[in-house]
This record gives sequence, C-alpha cells and structure tokens, in this order.
Amino acid sequence: MRSISWWASILFGVLVGTTLTWIRTQRNFFFIGAAILAIVIVTIGVRTIRRRARFPLMAQAHTSWVYMLWTGVLLILAGPVQLVYVADDLSELTIKSLIMSAGFCLGIHEVDRALVKASKKHSDES
Repeated sequence: MRSISWWASILFGVLVGTTLTWIRTQRNFFFIGAAILAIVIVTIGVRTIRRRARFPLMAQAHTSWVYMLWTGVLLILAGPVQLVYVADDLSELTIKSLIMSAGFCLGIHEVDRALVKASKKHSDES
C-alpha cells in the first residue's frame, strides 16, 4: 500500500489552498470555489473508502502523533488562518494562496503517509 503521490498532493494542495484564499475574498468566485472544494472532498473521500475496502488494515490502524500533528495543521489552515488573515490586494492574495497551497500539499501528503505507515505497522504486529 502506497501513500498519496506528490503529484496528487500538489494538485489537491493547490486547488484547496487557492480556492480557500479566493473564496473568502472574491464574491464572484464563491460558487466555483464551492464546486472545486466539493470535487476535492468527494475525490479524497472516495479514494479513502476504496483504499480501506482494498486494505482493511487501514480501518484498524491507530493514529499516531504525527497524524494528529498534520491534521491539526490542516485544521488551522482551513479555520483560524482563514478568519484572521484576510488578504486585500493581488500580492497579498498571491502570497496567502502560495502559503496555503504549500501547507495543504504537505499536510495532505503527510496525513496520508502517517495513516499508511500506521496501518503497515499494525499489519506487522498482527
């Protein structure tokens, strides 16, 4: 069982990071942004369900502190960062979008990697 590839992490990270940045500031982007976020969430959800059906040990894996750390990073990026720092001009939007995209890219990859690693560890113990 492999964790998510870097290419998929980059794609999802950029989509989520830029969408969350622009959806908060651009009123005309709201419906397109909501559709993009829905597609990303459904895609990751379906992929996770398929992997858990194919590898039942993933459903039984205990989460590690690394998984909890990266999940916390993703929650902070999606919540408080969005509320506290609202970008106004194009340069601020670009910087925030790049930071959010990099954070989500790394976070998505590391959360999945920690989950796969925990399920491999669980299968070795059984």
